[in-house]
Amino acid sequence: MQEKETEIKGLATEIKPESEETAGAPEGEQWVALPAADFEELIQKAAKAAVAEFKKQEEKEKKRDKYHNTFTLMKCYRDAVFHIENAISDGTQLELCGMTDEQQRTYLESVRRSRFKTLIMTAHIDKAVDEIERRRKAAGREVEYKAFELYFMQGKDYAEIAEELETGKNTPRRWVTAIINELSVLLWGIDEERAK
Repeated sequence: MQEKETEIKGLATEIKPESEETAGAPEGEQWVALPAADFEELIQKAAKAAVAEFKKQEEKEKKRDKYHNTFTLMKCYRDAVFHIENAISDGTQLELCGMTDEQQRTYLESVRRSRFKTLIMTAHIDKAVDEIERRRKAAGREVEYKAFELYFMQGKDYAEIAEELETGKNTPRRWVTAIINELSVLLWGIDEERAK
């Protein structure tokens, strides 16, 4: 123990050859003796670097999550519209036998709440998608929006879109990815950390 304290408190910063001070080092390794202040500074630098790397990774994950959430939301868009148009939200539509009036009322209220939330979200999506379409038209890049629309609104795959739009096989995927990234900000906004 005293030997380790000597190494940390020692004044020499060079690697020492095998000696009494380094005799406890594993074979093939040598120990470095650092002043305590230098050791603490080294530890603090390593901790700061680790925190910075963690924050960078966390930011990448947030960006990836936003992209994933937007992509998933758009994949469910047609189903959400179906839900709005076809959800049973009126007692006359309900043909379930064996339900009490209270159970029917509870069920209908639940469906109405779900339908209302879905309606609000799809209205928000529609506004954002309209803005994307406007931007693409203003830039003379309507074909990019068309690929997005074919993929999400009509459910075509990238190969079908490439054939229909007469583009390279990877081009529709690139266009859709770019629009999803742009749409992510329109739908979810910008994180406070990014705005700093």
